[in-house]
Amino acid sequence: MAQIPKFGFSAFLRLLNANPKPQRRLVRDRYRPSKGGYDYHKSLKSRVQQVAFGELSFQQALNSTSQITKLSERESARRGLKRFFEWKQQNPGTLEATQRLLFPSPKGLYKVEFTPNFLLEMDGRQTAVHLWNTQHRLSGQLVRAALSKVATRYPLENRPDDFAVLSLQDGPIYKWSEADSELSLLGEKLLEFLDNQFEVARHELGLPAGPEAPSPHP
Repeated sequence: MAQIPKFGFSAFLRLLNANPKPQRRLVRDRYRPSKGGYDYHKSLKSRVQQVAFGELSFQQALNSTSQITKLSERESARRGLKRFFEWKQQNPGTLEATQRLLFPSPKGLYKVEFTPNFLLEMDGRQTAVHLWNTQHRLSGQLVRAALSKVATRYPLENRPDDFAVLSLQDGPIYKWSEADSELSLLGEKLLEFLDNQFEVARHELGLPAGPEAPSPHP
């Protein structure tokens, strides 16, 4: 049985925000052999977690970036930490941990994992926030549409009041609560559209049409 690609929410957003040609390439890349890959943003995310939950001060986290070997990764982590700290000063409150969500596409051809970096009360709503620190421009409409699918699939028990993506590139925060019924419908259509893209890629690569289907080539 062919593998079912799984990717994190930032990779999912990058896929949704890509132009058609690079989007097709990104889909096909999901079927290439992988040794697990290198998480370029792990150094930032781990330090944000440590600051968020009181394990390190902001200055300690910033100083620790000197241990990051790759220059571009080190600069990205430092820039992201500074912007997170500036945002946190404007949004006081206790940061908490909350559960991630893994959900399949409508046809089961891929899976998306939404991993909140922290939970914070914002405007009276307990909001699960995912950090975006990738140098790709985001469409607020597409982000809110994607968040609406996270919200509808998240178990009702202990569900946060809201879901959001905070861009450490340019500052805005995109919330599910800002989405209307049209964006919710767009979110479902986006999932279906990507299913079609994965279906095409599987056919081109000679893979089974679906998770349970036999291979078209003997």
